Amino acid sequence: MNRLGRMALQALRAIWAERGYAALMMIGLVIGISSVTVIYEMGEGVRSQVVSMMSSMGFGADAFFVASGSRRAGFRRGGGARVLTEKDLSEISRLVNVDLVVPQLSINRDRISAGSRHTLSNISGVDIHYAASRRWDLAQGRFLVAADDRDKRRVAVLGASTAKELFPDGSAVGRSIRIGTSPFLVVGVLAAKGFAPSGHDRDDRVLVPLSTAQRRLSKEDKFSAARVNLVDAGQVSDTVEEVRAILRANHHLGPEVPDDFTIVTPDSLLEMVTRQSQAMVAMLTFIAAVSLFVSGIVIMNIMLVAVSERAHEIGVRRAVGATRGDVMAQILMESLLVALMGGLCGLGLGMLLARGIGAGMDLPVAFSLPGFGLSFLFSSGVGLVFGVFPARRAANLEPVECLR
Repeated sequence: MNRLGRMALQALRAIWAERGYAALMMIGLVIGISSVTVIYEMGEGVRSQVVSMMSSMGFGADAFFVASGSRRAGFRRGGGARVLTEKDLSEISRLVNVDLVVPQLSINRDRISAGSRHTLSNISGVDIHYAASRRWDLAQGRFLVAADDRDKRRVAVLGASTAKELFPDGSAVGRSIRIGTSPFLVVGVLAAKGFAPSGHDRDDRVLVPLSTAQRRLSKEDKFSAARVNLVDAGQVSDTVEEVRAILRANHHLGPEVPDDFTIVTPDSLLEMVTRQSQAMVAMLTFIAAVSLFVSGIVIMNIMLVAVSERAHEIGVRRAVGATRGDVMAQILMESLLVALMGGLCGLGLGMLLARGIGAGMDLPVAFSLPGFGLSFLFSSGVGLVFGVFPARRAANLEPVECLR
């Protein structure tokens, strides 16, 4: 350990003596490592925001969603317009691991009016357990109650953005709105949830009792989606397969016919987001790898020049007893320390750049431990791999020739 420490100290002295060369060697590494750091920090930030968004939208390990129609990556696919029925949801609710089934009916975006103010908003007919099952809070008033659904009352709960658009001067609770031409009384306003990473405003919504939506707005008694809350979150996969079997049987789908419904779990949503970002990450990682390779070539060439200039020093060391292995280890130590210092500088620059880009473009950023480890792995690898040839060249110098 003492020998390794002495080698490191001597390498630091040599680097300081040739600090101009060291700075040149570190430039490429700083660029490459900062690129890797930015990629991973922003990727981790997006992942964290997606997880947060899923939580605020009602996703959790103890629940999944069933939606009518077949979709992939959020887009409806042809031939999958079948809606969910009362029979579907009733049979799902009787499964052993199902705690609660919360249906909803999505209605086309419509004009919402309050006095002289107008806006377009997403309208949904929802069950009275809708907000509680998603752990959504209220900013004003109350949520829908059993009497609202039983009596098909014309009452509504607004999202924060819709409430602000229609009633910028004060509380929306107790005031009237019109959905199309039908009057509704506002009984509550949801707490703000902000924008999704896609740019979608999650507070742009109007919720009305499910029975009211079916009778007065859509004129049908079917459902477009349902949240399924589970008793045991560890049995999500088994329960999903049971639900799939029920729906395929009820919809009379043959073995070769694809599902006419979509089941969305938290894992599948994260997988979708990861898959969509893989191409971009691969491209940026390739650019960073090219930068690191170039920096490795620069390190090797500058180290070769330094070895030539230090030939007399190497000859003296060999003359007083240093072995070829000692010389090679010393040069490798210098190359490794230069690479690690470049990695540290690149890591710091990358963290600053990631936060600057995140603030400027309103993108999430989070510390990435894998990115941190990968940066040091890359930098130390570059130092070792591209330092081998100069180290061998130095070790093979003949002492007599060096001292002439």
